[in-house]
Amino acid sequence: MKRARVVVALLVVVGVGLVLSGFFAGATEEPAVDDVADDRLIEVDGDYRLWPYTSRSTTVDGRTLAINVVFHADAETTRAAIEGGSNATWEETRPNESEATADDDQVREFVGRDWQDAHSSLRYSYVEGPTGGAWLTETFELHDGTYLGVRDHLRAYESPDGSYTAVQAHEEYYDWFRLRHTVPDIDAPATRLEDEFIESDRATDVSREYRGIDGGRSDGWLSVIELAATAAFAGALLRRRTREAAADLLRRFRSDAGRHAPAATLGLALGTVLVGVRVAGVTLEAALPGASPKAIAAPLYLVLALGLPALVVWRAPRSDPAAAALAVVVGLGGGFVADFAALGVAVPPDLIVHRVALLAALGVVAIGRAAADRPVVVAGLAAWAVGLALPLMDVI
Repeated sequence: MKRARVVVALLVVVGVGLVLSGFFAGATEEPAVDDVADDRLIEVDGDYRLWPYTSRSTTVDGRTLAINVVFHADAETTRAAIEGGSNATWEETRPNESEATADDDQVREFVGRDWQDAHSSLRYSYVEGPTGGAWLTETFELHDGTYLGVRDHLRAYESPDGSYTAVQAHEEYYDWFRLRHTVPDIDAPATRLEDEFIESDRATDVSREYRGIDGGRSDGWLSVIELAATAAFAGALLRRRTREAAADLLRRFRSDAGRHAPAATLGLALGTVLVGVRVAGVTLEAALPGASPKAIAAPLYLVLALGLPALVVWRAPRSDPAAAALAVVVGLGGGFVADFAALGVAVPPDLIVHRVALLAALGVVAIGRAAADRPVVVAGLAAWAVGLALPLMDVI
């Protein structure tokens, strides 16, 4: 009876977690804007005023992230300056690497699909000048970091008269359970970009201007950079991030390793697989520069989707139910924490709730296997499948 209560409680956690993660995800969406009203345009330089956002389409209804950096220079000079730092590691973002945000087109299938058919995440911005308005596509895109890890991503838009280049800078990390990038922040990457030009001979002035930009995750401020007239640079901007693999997982098991060795092994294996997938993805991406990141991600996702529950089904019968469930929570939960800590990103609230739901689902599987209760195992696996399917259908 006690075990049944625990299973029911965990299943409730799964259900509530998945519902709440969808709720939180929906709560962060920006309200749609009817049209590019005159009071939404800002003066930058030259003859063209800027709509300080990006959009998924050539309408304001597709508004996404806010423009947060402006260079008073044309695109060629701006790009040379960005890439010109002594420790710069910027690289050009290829079209198949630009599916950036968590609200991109949904992934309709997660097994057997043609990964090359994924929609690109082309983003537009809008300017208005003497001859009327015009929607702009990215003049160039740069990134610093790895596709399957964490990186800063820049989208640049040159004004038609070349008097300025507007940049949308955001941080993004690859989420293995969503099979796409999630953007946790736009302020920090703009600050990192700005800092590279402070007291630099590549810029004559770096300032912040409050423009009252509302929405698109903006705090209302715009970083404005005046480039030196002689700027002509090459390279990439930010120093390459050094990542340390997370260690010392599951310390709670050390004091009682003998009694709960199978559970400790299960927890360690779950955490290691989760972190190992991230490390493998980043390593393979660096070793195979010409390969599509999605071709690397596809088999690694299956390791998570199938390998994690398979580990629980295999190892849990050697433990008592409570220890098996604790192993899942501490092991896989520690893996989640280690993964995000290594990436150094802030975790959106909806994804925290979703990960808790996944932990609860595998916890149910562990209890069922340890107690040899087949219906409980089936319920846990069904909850795990639902937890994987919802983000792939873009519900979360």
